Amino acid sequence: MKQIYLFFLFCCSILYSQEEQKTIVVLFNSNEFALSSEAEGTLTAFFSDETLVIASISIEGFCDDVGSTENNLILSTNRAQSVANYLKKEFNLNCNSILGKGELPLMNSSVDESRKNNRKAVLEITFSKSSEENNISNKDSEKRYKNYKTFSDKLVVGDKIIIKNLLFKGSLTIFENPEEAIIELDKIVTYLNENPNTTIEIQGHVCCIGSAHSDAHDRFSGKNNLSHTRAKKVFDYLIEKGISPNRMTHMGYGRKFPIPGGIESDNKRVEILITKI
Repeated sequence: MKQIYLFFLFCCSILYSQEEQKTIVVLFNSNEFALSSEAEGTLTAFFSDETLVIASISIEGFCDDVGSTENNLILSTNRAQSVANYLKKEFNLNCNSILGKGELPLMNSSVDESRKNNRKAVLEITFSKSSEENNISNKDSEKRYKNYKTFSDKLVVGDKIIIKNLLFKGSLTIFENPEEAIIELDKIVTYLNENPNTTIEIQGHVCCIGSAHSDAHDRFSGKNNLSHTRAKKVFDYLIEKGISPNRMTHMGYGRKFPIPGGIESDNKRVEILITKI
């Protein structure tokens, strides 16, 4: 029994040691609590990482010394809440603690610089990373994609096309760049309209998951089915554009089929399989 208990503690210590801490600071304009594009970029750069497993997020808002104590407490709370609202909207993340801490005293730097740095929200994030290391070097893209076709090729049953520039935000089915994504998706629409007898399977794939998981976590569904929900996102878009659902199927394959010779990020993709011509 003692050996089992020690083994349990050992496993727990390993899991605990894998957790990391991250502090992110975003700044605000004077007397404002709306996030600037720079602040949004800072948050997106971190939380778009698909390997993140978030354990907790706490946010504290602060103000400079200008204004009344009461108003500054309200403003600092609004700043913390503004960050929390952004994380919920963009990444479906809930925060464990959201506090306004009011004003901060001036530091030893210049008054203007000190006040600028005090107009902020501070995020304390506890997280781990779920990833499977891939040390394959970044080889020439033509070699990695030599078995794939494009919609301008003469396609036959069994051919596959990777939808380029179809990038998603980390652990979500939201496009990083909707304009670029629509351009790529409309290429599928055009091809299917020009080839009315063709049927396809939409295949979702993910990167950066360990062998213990069959698929990546989708923050919206709350399940490990991200490759499936991303494939369905494409499926739903094509239906909206008038493509009959009878001409399409969609499947999520997790990380079962990594690209031979590719780097890990290559596996985060959506493919089109031609099933009938």
